Amino acid sequence: MKRAVLILALLWPLSGLPHEGHQHAADTAPAAAPPVDAPRRLADGRLQVAKASQHLWQLRTQVARESEVSASVELAGRVVADPSAGGRVQAPFDGVVEAGPRGLPLPGQAVKAGEVLAWLRPSLPPLERSARLAARAEVEARLGIARQRAARLARLEGSVAQKDIDAARAEADGLARQFAALGTALDGREALRAPVAGIVAVARATTGQRVEAGAELFEVLRPDRLMVEALAYDPALVAGLDTARGEAGGTVLELRFAGGGRSLREGTLPLLFRVAGAPPLAVGQPVKVFASLKGPTGKALVLPREALGGSGEDVSVWVHEAPERFAPRRLRVAALDTGRVRVVSGLAAGERVVVQGAHLLGGVR
Repeated sequence: MKRAVLILALLWPLSGLPHEGHQHAADTAPAAAPPVDAPRRLADGRLQVAKASQHLWQLRTQVARESEVSASVELAGRVVADPSAGGRVQAPFDGVVEAGPRGLPLPGQAVKAGEVLAWLRPSLPPLERSARLAARAEVEARLGIARQRAARLARLEGSVAQKDIDAARAEADGLARQFAALGTALDGREALRAPVAGIVAVARATTGQRVEAGAELFEVLRPDRLMVEALAYDPALVAGLDTARGEAGGTVLELRFAGGGRSLREGTLPLLFRVAGAPPLAVGQPVKVFASLKGPTGKALVLPREALGGSGEDVSVWVHEAPERFAPRRLRVAALDTGRVRVVSGLAAGERVVVQGAHLLGGVR
């Protein structure tokens, strides 16, 4: 009996040890491993993406095939106003700006051709104004004498030669016109009118502003008659352009070649294109111009721009090598138009390329 009690006493302190050890193991249990089908990058840079993830990301692929394409060139351009459908309003002399009948126009306001946008009152230095006032007073005195003489001769009609009466009247009329012109120069004002019907693109005038002769105050243009000016470095492009498209702020533009200069401007040759329709554009907005060149076509691999990663001529794409395997591929491309590129090197015909969701694959680590 004593031996049994002694054995129980020795074993009792150990009875709680397994429980404490179990609690410690639970507290330090490792984190759950990621799902086996989670997208992951392999050691060689390829990606392992399960079918479920491909459907979730809405990946789309396309087999690279050769297509008939013509030579093309990408040009940097900007939106400009059509010179025959727009104009600028400048100050004809030094003066002070006054509001027009509807107040000073605001940018974007529609105006009619010939509408008075503002008034310009002459602003003269004190000495010049004093000289003109003196000249006006002298002409006014001469005008009074000439009118009296003409009236006196008119009363003597019949006894005075008609040519003397006509000469006196002509002298009085000339002095009257001279007096009116001096008055306009001193106190009159000049109407600043819209050169064409359209909208006010630029308004730089404020009421009471003093401006110098030649200062540009307003610019009026027609938003449906805009053009694109592109800069080329090869004069041969003027005769070799066929069709062109542009891209400005995500908007695709249909362009028609209007002409190109034969004089270099800062080492470049300006080419003008008319914009079809009336897309929402602003003068000075940058435009990428993709122009096709006349001549024989050739075969080349064509890819949509959505498939590309990076920028410039050196870009990358994802090639779908196996049902759940994607490999990165470096390419050299050339611009074809606003939505497509021509593959120069790095891809073979028949390879399947990811054309939708490629940016999601690039984010897998």
